[in-house]
Amino acid sequence: MTDNYYKVLGKIITTLALTFSLFHFIAQDGEKLFKANCASCHNPIKNATGPKMQGVLQKWQDAGEGDLIYEWVQNPSKLYNSGKSKMAKAIWDWSPTAMTPQGHLSKEEVESIFTYVDGYAPPVAAVVGGADSGSASGASDDSSDYWWWVISFILIFVLFAIFGVRRELSAAIAVKEGKEIDPKRTFATSAREWFLRNWFVTMLLIVGIALFSGVELFGRLYQLGVYQDYMPSQPVAYSHKLHAGKMAIECKYCHHSAEKSKHAGIPSVNVCMNCHAIVHEGPQYGTEEIGKLHKAAGYNKNKQAYNLNEFGKRIEEPIVWNKAHNLPDHVFFSHAQHVHPNTANIDCRQCHGPVQTYTLGRVSTIDEVNAYAKTDEGMEKGLIQLTKPLLTMGWCIECHNKKEIDLTSSGYYEEIHNRLKLRADVNNNIFEDDKVTVKELGGWECAKCHY
Repeated sequence: MTDNYYKVLGKIITTLALTFSLFHFIAQDGEKLFKANCASCHNPIKNATGPKMQGVLQKWQDAGEGDLIYEWVQNPSKLYNSGKSKMAKAIWDWSPTAMTPQGHLSKEEVESIFTYVDGYAPPVAAVVGGADSGSASGASDDSSDYWWWVISFILIFVLFAIFGVRRELSAAIAVKEGKEIDPKRTFATSAREWFLRNWFVTMLLIVGIALFSGVELFGRLYQLGVYQDYMPSQPVAYSHKLHAGKMAIECKYCHHSAEKSKHAGIPSVNVCMNCHAIVHEGPQYGTEEIGKLHKAAGYNKNKQAYNLNEFGKRIEEPIVWNKAHNLPDHVFFSHAQHVHPNTANIDCRQCHGPVQTYTLGRVSTIDEVNAYAKTDEGMEKGLIQLTKPLLTMGWCIECHNKKEIDLTSSGYYEEIHNRLKLRADVNNNIFEDDKVTVKELGGWECAKCHY
């Protein structure tokens, strides 16, 4: 009897453990799906551009439309126009903003999203004193350099003082010994005589100074055109840490042209107003910075309407953003070729670093990128570690040499793969390790970037 009792108890515990594990994995998948497809407009527990999502599934079920919510997610306009859903009409009346269809999501994936948002609890904010870590580090480096210069000048001053005291003591000893002192003898004369007497030491000093100067000169020359850690001021104190980090808004929601254009694009004020027509106050600056967006868009938050001129056009004042990333004019670079899922499909952080930790937009450093590439998230996104400074030619060349091509990612690369197999002159070199890099597909040809 006791054995049976323990067997049943063991089965119950195993079942509960498996159920908990399954729920945990579903919630994890739901979190990823939510951040990728919903977070740009929805918050689990607060109204944003769209209504809060926590408890939404239960509301649809209470209204007797539990099955229709999946149709709503996959094609909102179709369900609304069909007239068979009261919930669809209620959402439209709440905010007449067209929701992006999510037809690529299966019913199971939608369920995992709702499982995640229904179990979501806001994280406890950590109290951190002081400024941004990058700024603190930069300030520390500048302070360190300053004190090294001060110490160097003090040492030089002490050295010359010692030479002066030594000279006076030598003169006093010569007078005491009855030797004649040349009144025209200068410090330069004494130094020249010392250098001639100690010619070997003099040669070592000259060679050492020449080597140090050469290394320093070439080191500074190699920094020409390198703008790592450059962060220009901006007219609006936009925080990537808040939007891309805490709120998990996808980069390409704001920089929407990155997948289909040469440029990633600066978000228009209209993109900002998708959220800030409703969100009028920020956690740090209150209404001050968001007020600048409203002014630029010609939006009156009290009337919840746009200001119009006599011709019915919006009264706008464009925001002039300061560019952080600049490539030389003779360099061709296309975001579409690198970011689009059907081409390289490179994660933004391979070039821009952990943007979710920045405030204003800035040029990352190679150390930051490599540190992120070592994390589990960085490895999952396929980031590789490089050694050359960002936005330099050496950095591009090194990346093209190391980055492997996923030849099964799309029909585009499959066709290239098949053509390469027919070429005997390259087949042995490329496929001996069963890998193909960008370099082996012509990524080191000058005309790829300079034409």
